[in-house]
Amino acid sequence: MQLLQLQYFLAVAKTEHMSKAALSLNITQSSLSKMIRRLEDELGVPLFIRRGKSIHLSEYGRYFAKEAEKAIHILENAHETIQEMAGIEGEQVTVSVMSSTILPPVFRNFYKRRPNTRIHQTILPDVIAKEKLIKGEIDLSISNTPITGENIEWLPVVKENLDLIVPKSHWLSQYDAIDLIEAKNERFISYKSGLESISNYEQCCLLAGFQPNIVFEGTELSIVLQLVNEGEGITFYPQFSFLGEQLPNTKRIEIISPECYQMVGFAWMKNREYPYVVKQFRQHMIQQFTEIQQLNTTSEQHK
Repeated sequence: MQLLQLQYFLAVAKTEHMSKAALSLNITQSSLSKMIRRLEDELGVPLFIRRGKSIHLSEYGRYFAKEAEKAIHILENAHETIQEMAGIEGEQVTVSVMSSTILPPVFRNFYKRRPNTRIHQTILPDVIAKEKLIKGEIDLSISNTPITGENIEWLPVVKENLDLIVPKSHWLSQYDAIDLIEAKNERFISYKSGLESISNYEQCCLLAGFQPNIVFEGTELSIVLQLVNEGEGITFYPQFSFLGEQLPNTKRIEIISPECYQMVGFAWMKNREYPYVVKQFRQHMIQQFTEIQQLNTTSEQHK
């Protein structure tokens, strides 16, 4: 049983509404439902009574919710006490991130534990993030492409699946899932971080057995996706991107083969002595992302 499971369960318990809870947690309703069922399987009892689309806490669920809240409260108090013992107050962390739906709740959980910590967050191209990391201008970089180099530690943590995204007017939009080879003759709009010699998108096409016809290659994902929305070509859509709602003229299509994904990871300088709060922030991020990966893996196994 994981802390993230308890937090997700309590979100559903408070609302007794799966879609509202999923929205507040920035995850899909399907993933949340599978996580709740996994927790029920682990406990061996139903936590919710389901009648059609409505759900209500069962007798077991009401008891478990009270105990889960107590457990989380105890852990939060312990963290606060240790912070006071260590004299941690007014500390700050500087981090470069990617655009992702999984980051806000992870940041929020850290703030709950360390409300006096100031997080300076920025979105930088990987090549700029690498420079600032080396110069000590940022403490940590979170990206979906490896940031490597002398004295740079890169830790991949979460597998982010890639779907295909096409204009609604495109002939492929009639499908919900395809083998990527079906798109071999299409116009691709590619995204590249600026560090890799070949983008993850191009590598996926090569795995499918063809060289993509790349008509545009950008370093800003929002621009790449907007070009698809305007009918200029097709591209790949990262699983955790929050930009989908801004693309009303597009359709996402599952890629059956090959397996297309990119790894989300963390980079920091292994030869630098970081302040205590920075090391704790890094450990928090790694732990939270590891739990997300475990939940994703379980969700995929139950498909």
